[in-house]
Amino acid sequence: MIDTVIFDMDGTLIDSEKFWQQAEREVFTELGAVWEEEIAHQTTGKTVREVTELWYSMYPWEGKTFEEVEKAVIDRVGELIQEQGEAKVGVVETLKFLKQNGIKIGLATNSTVGLIDVAVDKLNIRSYFETLVSAFEVPNGKPAPDVYLKAAANLGSLPIHCAAVEDSITGSQSGRNAGMTVITIPDNLPYDDERFDFVDYKLHSMLDFEKVISPILKK
Repeated sequence: MIDTVIFDMDGTLIDSEKFWQQAEREVFTELGAVWEEEIAHQTTGKTVREVTELWYSMYPWEGKTFEEVEKAVIDRVGELIQEQGEAKVGVVETLKFLKQNGIKIGLATNSTVGLIDVAVDKLNIRSYFETLVSAFEVPNGKPAPDVYLKAAANLGSLPIHCAAVEDSITGSQSGRNAGMTVITIPDNLPYDDERFDFVDYKLHSMLDFEKVISPILKK
C-alpha cells in the first residue's frame, strides 16, 4: 500500500516545460545553435547540464563556459515562472486530498533548488510538502533513482510504499529505477506513446489522480 507520494515538478505540478523550451531556445540560438524542435522535445526531463552538453555537441560555441550557459537558462526559466507560472489542472485539489488522508508528500526534480523555491512559492503550495529534493543535491539526476530515493529517505518511507508522479519518460524511468509505483501523466508526448508502457498507471490529467490512487493508499 502507498503511504507516500513524491511528485516531479516541471510538467507535472507546474506547466513549465514551455518555459524551459523558450529559455533554451533563446540562450542556445544566441550562441549560434539552429533550433530544432525534434531535438528540443528529446531533452524533456533531462538535467540542464545534459541539455547544454547536447546542444554544444551539435553547435559548439566559444566564450562561455557550460556553467555560464546553464545559469543563463536557469535564470530565464525563473523569470518566466515568476511572470507566467500556473499550477497544472487538478494539482491543488490532489495535494489537499493527500494531506487530508495523512499521506506524506515530497517533491523530486531535476530542477535546481532555486527553481524549486520559485515554483512552489509562485503556486503557493510549499506547505503541502515535507521534503523538496533537487537532482543537484544527489550524485545523479533522472533517470537514475537518486533524487527519488533521497526524497523517500527524508520522509522515512520505503520505496515500495511510495508512488512517483511524473510526466516524462526520463522521470518515469527514475521512479521505476527507485522501486516505486509509477503514475505518469504525459505532458509533451502523446498519451499512447509506447515508451510509457512500463508505468503502473497512466492518466490523462491530475483530475484522474484521486480515483486511481485511493484504492492503493495505506489506510
